[in-house]
Amino acid sequence: MWFIYYPDLEDVKNFPFYTISIGLHIWQYPTERKEGYEYPQFLYSNHGRGILETEGKTIEIPENSIIFLPANVPHKYEAITDIWDVRWFVPWGSGVPSLLEQFHFTKCKVFPIASLSSLDEIHNKIHMAFQINTKDSLFFSASYTYEFIFEFYKQYLQCTNTTSVQYRKRLTPLIDYIEHHYSENLTQKNLCSQIEVSPQHLCRMFQQCLGTRPMEYLAKIRINHACDLLSKTQKSVETISYDVGFNNLNYFCKTFKKYTSMTPGQYRIASRTINTNF
Repeated sequence: MWFIYYPDLEDVKNFPFYTISIGLHIWQYPTERKEGYEYPQFLYSNHGRGILETEGKTIEIPENSIIFLPANVPHKYEAITDIWDVRWFVPWGSGVPSLLEQFHFTKCKVFPIASLSSLDEIHNKIHMAFQINTKDSLFFSASYTYEFIFEFYKQYLQCTNTTSVQYRKRLTPLIDYIEHHYSENLTQKNLCSQIEVSPQHLCRMFQQCLGTRPMEYLAKIRINHACDLLSKTQKSVETISYDVGFNNLNYFCKTFKKYTSMTPGQYRIASRTINTNF
């Protein structure tokens, strides 16, 4: 699966924040820009590893990483594993340069992802706004641009915070456990038992590292997998809801709309339109 969007920006080009383009490649191909790119870029990846050459450095990009590339800086990146899943986001507007400078995004940075689901949630909102492609939807996409930059900054702060680093190290096996067992009837008690912490401490760790509660994180993981099944299979919405761990169809539909701003049926139609177009 892959997509690239370059929307008509006529209605938002005078805004202080808007998105030039977004995209996703499950199999990221080698990319070299000898003159750099005219806008700053944020890229993030969940699966696979890559290598980045820029500013006289060669940097290996591990799984679960964010990359910031300044405007007009020569760079080259490519996969060093069979699959390198890369999403990107290109912001612009009169307010973007000063905001990036204030957040110290002036040189290339590579740092761990604290919460893929929170980034994907905003990325999906911009994606759907571009897919709808109306004046109102592009206005909303401009507001999501501001939200997205702040989310990247929040994750950057979390990766440099000593307590967060310690928490993240303890949470890593639990996050892996959730990814492999999300379809089961997991409770907060189950999650606590995996790393032997109290419910209060588990909530503290999730809030510090991921900016969300444990069961909310689990719900987002389930919805992400539901999106994948809706776009790639013919399974019914009810079957998918049970496959990803929801025991109540109405609750699944309510939760799905909360995180995607669409019903499962609407998402299935939109995702298949995208795949047909590309």
